[in-house]
Amino acid sequence: MPVPTDDTACSLKTHNFGLQILDKSILFQVLQMSEQLYIWIGEGNGELQNLSVGVPVQGGAASSIFGGGDQSRQLADRLSGRLKKQVWVSFSTCDDILTTPAILERLITEIKEHPDKF
Repeated sequence: MPVPTDDTACSLKTHNFGLQILDKSILFQVLQMSEQLYIWIGEGNGELQNLSVGVPVQGGAASSIFGGGDQSRQLADRLSGRLKKQVWVSFSTCDDILTTPAILERLITEIKEHPDKF
């Protein structure tokens, strides 16, 4: 089988953005594939603490692949329904009442402002 050599053969695209909350720098990395997304949310250490996947089916379906944290599972579920594609999420940062709403708001704003990246 011949290997494609044109630029259209690569369907993996990245999008990075950030958020400063008090003394924390929150980083977002989105890997956009043809029919799915991988979203990593974390701090500068690049640690992968958990991973969940959401599938866009009637009523929603999401599962934690590894690690704890309901936030990644809930976010994968919500985003897969909203974006109508499979979404993998790693929410690898502090999950508390002060930072989580700001993180989620920043992500939703980015989705609205740059829908082509998602």
